Amino acid sequence: MNMASDHAHDRPHEPPSSGRRRFCQACIGGAAAITVGTVVYPIVAFLKLPVRLGESKPVQIPLDRLIPGQAYYADFHGQQVVVVMSESGPRVFNASCTHLGCNVVWDTAHSNFHCPCHGAVFSGEGQVVSGPVSAPLLEIPFEVKEGNLIIS
Repeated sequence: MNMASDHAHDRPHEPPSSGRRRFCQACIGGAAAITVGTVVYPIVAFLKLPVRLGESKPVQIPLDRLIPGQAYYADFHGQQVVVVMSESGPRVFNASCTHLGCNVVWDTAHSNFHCPCHGAVFSGEGQVVSGPVSAPLLEIPFEVKEGNLIIS
């Protein structure tokens, strides 16, 4: 008996499908990495330290961008505000309905606000016209300086 031939049979034989196996393992590994990334990234983004409110900049809107009868929406400290230029001058309101907190929508044709959640209607001055709401829109203080409306 030849010893060299006996040792040749002791080595593991590599099946011809090992290339496919490595390809499948690489695909599974890649899919696992993508899955981990899609779960970890939002968590890390959420946990980042927020900007301090004291460092937030005031909102400045050039008065020439405000068209009478139109509404201008802006973000103020994470909340939507709406600026309406009336004949008596600009008015700024919190865009959240005082009933359920949905953002109100300006109706240019009727010069009033509508809440899409429950059908409440507010006048252009923020007062309740109709609907299941009892409080007017919250008016936001502002100042006009150097041709800009400034909400701070």
